[in-house]
Amino acid sequence: MACVGLLVVTSAFGVYFFEFNVGITLSLDRLGIVGLVGAFVLQWKMGKVEVRPWMMLDTVIAIFFGVLFLNTFSHDFRNIPEGSVPPVQHLINGYLIPLAIYIVARNLKYDEKQIDWFLVAMTLFGVYLAVIGIFEGLGLYGLVFPRYIADPKVGLHFGRARGPMVQSISYGVYLCGCMLSTCLLWYRTPGKVRWLILSLVPLFLAAIFFTKTRTVWMGGGVCLLAGVFLLFQGKTRTVLISGMIACALLAVVGKSDAIMGLKREGSAEDTKRSVSMRASFTYVSWEMFLDRPILGHGFSQFKKAKLPYLADRNVDLILESIRDYDHHNTFLSVLSDLGLLGFLPFMGMYGLWLRNGWRLARGPTPTWAKAIGTLGVGTVLIAFCQMLGHEITFMPYEHSLIFLVAGINAALAYDFGLAPKSHRIASSTSWPHQAALRG
Repeated sequence: MACVGLLVVTSAFGVYFFEFNVGITLSLDRLGIVGLVGAFVLQWKMGKVEVRPWMMLDTVIAIFFGVLFLNTFSHDFRNIPEGSVPPVQHLINGYLIPLAIYIVARNLKYDEKQIDWFLVAMTLFGVYLAVIGIFEGLGLYGLVFPRYIADPKVGLHFGRARGPMVQSISYGVYLCGCMLSTCLLWYRTPGKVRWLILSLVPLFLAAIFFTKTRTVWMGGGVCLLAGVFLLFQGKTRTVLISGMIACALLAVVGKSDAIMGLKREGSAEDTKRSVSMRASFTYVSWEMFLDRPILGHGFSQFKKAKLPYLADRNVDLILESIRDYDHHNTFLSVLSDLGLLGFLPFMGMYGLWLRNGWRLARGPTPTWAKAIGTLGVGTVLIAFCQMLGHEITFMPYEHSLIFLVAGINAALAYDFGLAPKSHRIASSTSWPHQAALRG
């Protein structure tokens, strides 16, 4: 619950809400992460928290972060072009803060009651986010809180639903994750109240629509598909998935022009130009990768390192259109920045997270563990959808949620013996796997 509380503080009460200077700039979310880590270390020292043994997943994560550190500080991380995010700030916000949340979540104990309360907290937070998004979509800015959401000068994507993150992609990741949590809470809840919980889903769908962001729409769709596939069986699953796919295909075929020319905070032409720019990003990133396939051009160096490639006239693309932009694809960003040495463990990390969720959801586990495994699979799929169209690591929002869910899944995968024995280091104080069956 403390981790969910930190997500709320980071999202709604961060630097845009309140900050102060004591030699360094501090905000409630930064104090929150220090407090969370401090409380965890204190409980560990007092013997109230037992660190789980090392697993293969931890090795992959360690390799990725080792490459990330070396790649950051072995390049020019001080000479930053105007308007660019400093590499060290990018490293802290996008990776180190989420890593701290992951380490805490990976080493806590979980039972049925705790997982149910986690789903309740995610549902309540999601309802708040959805209501705020609907107010934004309807232009009712006088009703939003915090008030900075109504300021067009703060953040990005004013005119879309963007929530307290003041950025539609970050907001959309949380909306989709909270919507799936609500569906899982419905699945877990007996009696008539479960239908009240299910009635909340249209709120999420409306807010997701108002983000006017195609990757968020994709993320919402694939996480619901994953939930249906993993939780239902037989004809029910077949009918639901077939219906969802049919509706999606009808929407794409019938409204393809409207989707591609979606009018958002700019004109429809601006939206189409944004789509065409992605081809330029892809071409430039691939050329950069071919030049430095192993080590890459340096973490968070894309904005500066891409400039020589914009003069290429061997392709029918307007490469100059991306001169002033940071990357728009996380996969290509990692590939061009870190090379294969960083890209392979990055994909391996996400792949193992996906495997943990899948094994929890489909393995011989109780329903509460299946629910959190389904959330793990859905969260990774939501992340992949956003990574295809955006660089999601500049702020701590997306990765904090992703790393939190991944940490819980890693903990339970170990507790239920779903991590292969060859991938774990034996420990005289190893966790009893059946202890996770409590509750």
